[in-house]
Amino acid sequence: MNPVSRPVIYELTSTGGVALSPWCWHARMALAHKGIEPEIRQHCFTDKEPLKAAGGKSFPLLLLDDGTVLDDSMKIVMRLEEAVPQPTLFPGGEPAVAAYRFMHRHTQLMVFPSLIPLVVPHIPEMLEGEDHDYFITSRRERFGMSMDEVAKGADAARESLNKALEPFRRAITGGGYVSGSAPAMPDYLLFGVLQWARVSSPQTIIEDDDIIKPWMENILDLFDGLGRSEPARAA
Repeated sequence: MNPVSRPVIYELTSTGGVALSPWCWHARMALAHKGIEPEIRQHCFTDKEPLKAAGGKSFPLLLLDDGTVLDDSMKIVMRLEEAVPQPTLFPGGEPAVAAYRFMHRHTQLMVFPSLIPLVVPHIPEMLEGEDHDYFITSRRERFGMSMDEVAKGADAARESLNKALEPFRRAITGGGYVSGSAPAMPDYLLFGVLQWARVSSPQTIIEDDDIIKPWMENILDLFDGLGRSEPARAA
């Protein structure tokens, strides 16, 4: 039996059900690439008991048919590739896997942090009740400042983001996608963080004259418009 024929994915969401983790989108796109349609279970910030009951600590969490629990998006990706080799997430084999791991680290250290002042201060608007209060309190503790203070770093964050995206721009210029002539895991990695920004922030993150803009539109159209299933917050 295929252990990933009908997996369950636990996602962190807003009160209205919008996925609020770039790594959830990272995993969802990998599943879609493999032609796997998971059962999606949505959980807000204070709704952690189902996650613990499933044996995980963080979102996204993927529960496979054989009982395997994966609560890290990279582990999810690698397990999917092992269990369902085709269509591959890594055209080019091991060199492509190595490139993905490098890009993953770059995204974690450079791209994602640059988006925080542009996105995180707007997330409380998507939450209600105890989730709203929990988010504000926990992020104040994490960042050592209020949401308003985090938002003051937006201009500097845009400059940092522009620099952090440059390696991806060069890759897209060369082949149309980060992965070359067809989308694969490095594309879904970048898409995950930009989709998180797209659905969470009312600000325009990628300008129309940026080469990443048409690339993003193409990724949004994949898998019957999976990315467009969540509308952008920006007008």
